Amino acid sequence: MMAGGTAPDVLYVDDQLMTAFGASGQLLALDEAMAQAGTTRDDFIGALLTIFTLDGKTYALPKDWGTLGLVYLPEAFKAAGIAEPTETWGWTELKAAAEAIQKTGKFGGFCMGPDWARFAPFAFGNGGAYANADNSAPTLDTAEIKDAAKFVTDLKTAGTIVTAADVGAGWCGEAIGKKLVGMTYEGGWMVNFMRQNYADVTWKAAPLPTGSKGKADVIFTNGIGVNKATKFPKAATALAIFLTSRDNQAEIVKTGFAYSTHPDQLDMVVDANDKAIAQGGTFKLTRVAYWGPNTGKVNDAVSKALERIYLGDQTVDESFKQAQKEAAEFLTGGGAGSGPIAPPAATLKKLDVEAGAKIVFSGWGDETEQKIYRDSIARFAAVYPDVAVDFQPIPADFQTKMKAMMAGGAAPDVFYVDDQLMTAFGASGQLLALDEAMAQAGTTRDDFIGALLTIFTLDGKTYALPKDWGTLGLVYLPEAFEAAGIAEPTEAWGWTELKAAAEAIQKTGKFGGFCMGPDWARFAPFAFGNGGAYASDDFKTATIDTAEIKDAAKFVTDLKTAGTIVTAADVGAGWCGEAIGKKLVGMTYEGGWMVNFMRQNYADVAWKAAPLPTGSKGKADVIFTNGIGVNKATKFPKAAAALAIFLTGRDNQAEIVKTGFAYSTHPDQLDMVVDANDKAIAQGGTFKLTRVAYWGPNTGKVNDAISKALERVYLGDQTVDESFKQAQTDAQNALDGK
Repeated sequence: MMAGGTAPDVLYVDDQLMTAFGASGQLLALDEAMAQAGTTRDDFIGALLTIFTLDGKTYALPKDWGTLGLVYLPEAFKAAGIAEPTETWGWTELKAAAEAIQKTGKFGGFCMGPDWARFAPFAFGNGGAYANADNSAPTLDTAEIKDAAKFVTDLKTAGTIVTAADVGAGWCGEAIGKKLVGMTYEGGWMVNFMRQNYADVTWKAAPLPTGSKGKADVIFTNGIGVNKATKFPKAATALAIFLTSRDNQAEIVKTGFAYSTHPDQLDMVVDANDKAIAQGGTFKLTRVAYWGPNTGKVNDAVSKALERIYLGDQTVDESFKQAQKEAAEFLTGGGAGSGPIAPPAATLKKLDVEAGAKIVFSGWGDETEQKIYRDSIARFAAVYPDVAVDFQPIPADFQTKMKAMMAGGAAPDVFYVDDQLMTAFGASGQLLALDEAMAQAGTTRDDFIGALLTIFTLDGKTYALPKDWGTLGLVYLPEAFEAAGIAEPTEAWGWTELKAAAEAIQKTGKFGGFCMGPDWARFAPFAFGNGGAYASDDFKTATIDTAEIKDAAKFVTDLKTAGTIVTAADVGAGWCGEAIGKKLVGMTYEGGWMVNFMRQNYADVAWKAAPLPTGSKGKADVIFTNGIGVNKATKFPKAAAALAIFLTGRDNQAEIVKTGFAYSTHPDQLDMVVDANDKAIAQGGTFKLTRVAYWGPNTGKVNDAISKALERVYLGDQTVDESFKQAQTDAQNALDGK
């Protein structure tokens, strides 16, 4: 649009658009108008302006932002007999507290993966930076950065810092929710995450500790700028200044949608934990996460440097020397792709769309996912050059913000749809049925993995198309099978073979037979493969107290009683995947995340994966998925549907699979998964009895009812019949909204 002279007068500006339009003189400097309006750069949180400043001039004003805080469990501090964090904390206090918490044996001390974002406050607080002021050269191989890295990685070596995987969690925020660690660095998204998933867990947040040079944090922001070619520069500038002003920001904060970009309005944030986290944006050494157009690659270089040290492959000096070299290539343009993105060979028919269509597309995700979809949009543009797509990612609190935007009539045209949003928008008629457009494009529901469509289907119509998914596979140690003198698993395995192998492995005395906690997700393939379900197809009736479910539960819990099934705790591991890595068990059910987990933590351990065993009624698995849907109120329904269909189409999915980011949602593309173990796990999505983990708006409570039922039987407190009768009542109450 900018190249064609049709760009809007006022527009959102992110790092990419500032790079594209700032240096080329296509954005209007706002400083003169700001002075006339009586506002200055000092009215904004200083760090937020970094990305929008060029040669001392302001080309956009920040509209919102997010940052990190010290998130912790008061319970862990009480167990360690130490005081909770305060604003005066520094690295010394952080280390001492983490060590004390770790020594309790009840919690990991501090949770942090090899992540550039969580490392950034340490680096910046020690006087370091990832790049110089003009983003022309990296500054990773410096004493400031390396000393910060030594502080972090020494704690990892000592066991004081643990990763989420070390303690059996998917990410460090979840580790807080599950009471597995005492502290971590996370953002404002924790407020809704804890409220929705761990409402009974008491947690707090404090501003980040002070580094040797002062307090620092890392923040992300987007701004509002003005097209220099506008015919009405004064009016356009007035709008940009008003939208980002104190008065308007105050009204926005009241909605709970975002933090104000004005430091004196941080007190307007209602939630105490959110308020503590938000203070990070005001620290003098805080930096915006932007080091030029290849920011993502620079960040990857930092994360990989930390990963090599975590794994013991390199020293800090060696690893950050390599990172400096890699980042230098990216910052000088050597790592960037050249030329336009070529569209894949078309298998979808091109749809007739509205002339001059302009659509907004939103989703969540980190920089990696955002890059995936920016590239996808570029491929779409090669097919539909007359459709302008404005990608507006919402990395945090996506569902909450989408509901508010939909209620206010400001929702994007195309957006990610998960179980929450399908529940919120499907039955209310706020999503566009895609079936007619799909037929015109030459695609059908049969082109997708069948189970993935379940969540997005209402009254036989399709309201979103699946964009990615994950599932479980049989993960095992060949060494355990060799020790037991038995053959390794095959696709023909059933429960009989699984039981026999687990018993044989257990009898070696070297390994636990099969690792499985009282977990609804790992139990699901047994339940579904036996013909059971957690709820009726309309999600109105719980179906837990049935012969199919109880027989599956008896199979599992009898093995637990016999000692053939062990939990991760039984063998001294944080979770069953770790039990595989530590060679403590022979088998377990885990997902594709095992590939990177084993590569990063147990690279010397030989492991394999196979599709899950067959139940009495057939093969089954459990999967999670998200989709892409269309706002029924869009002004451009044809163009919006074309985008949703293209993004989830076979051609574009093939390009995404090449990045290693996600599985394709098309069954004939499973062979495109490169890693053999990942490929074996992915087959679970194609099984006829596989179900998507969704039983209505209270899915989480239904799942908890099943996990607790298994736990009661594991502990010997109830029989299967007694426990699942109670679970039936609990789940029915959840489905009834009680």
